[in-house]
Amino acid sequence: MDFSRFALADVSVNAKGAKSAALTCGGERFHYNTDMTRSPFGPGTFEKDAAATRQNLELRATSSMEAFFSALDSWAVEYLTAHSERLFKKRLTLAQVREMYHPTLRRAEGYQPLLRTKLNMPMSRGAAKFWTAEGQPRDPPKDWRECELKVRVQVSHLWIMGQQAGLVLNSTDLLVIESSGSFPFGAPELP
Repeated sequence: MDFSRFALADVSVNAKGAKSAALTCGGERFHYNTDMTRSPFGPGTFEKDAAATRQNLELRATSSMEAFFSALDSWAVEYLTAHSERLFKKRLTLAQVREMYHPTLRRAEGYQPLLRTKLNMPMSRGAAKFWTAEGQPRDPPKDWRECELKVRVQVSHLWIMGQQAGLVLNSTDLLVIESSGSFPFGAPELP
């Protein structure tokens, strides 16, 4: 992927004091369609608030997803270093940016990397849309661990909080294929 068309806008501060900078690709919003994957935990929050309207959704990163988002993280670190005075109001070294940057992929030894995304729950503003393989709207899965997903991810913006920063990935559309709950062995043979 050629990231030369990617750019971050100037930092804005919302009414709650949160700092962010919108990301665009050639002046447009950027979306990435994942491979078929799974979510090992389903959506949730650190506070375990099932009623939260915006939740975290981690996706198992396939090799192509890992390659893309690793390259995106590398681009982000270099871009933030080159534009640190504009974005952070001070000159930062590459090492300082690497220290503060939260990558899009969470890695744990012995496990497939997880892509960190955000999910706006049904009935909330900007709610994610769920789809069947036939292109029909559907409800979210009942058991996220028992389905395959293809997710449209919007690389939305850079968040900045104190001495930390990272890219926000929004899961905006999800193709959901639930596993069959039928007996997998066929008809049992009777003596």
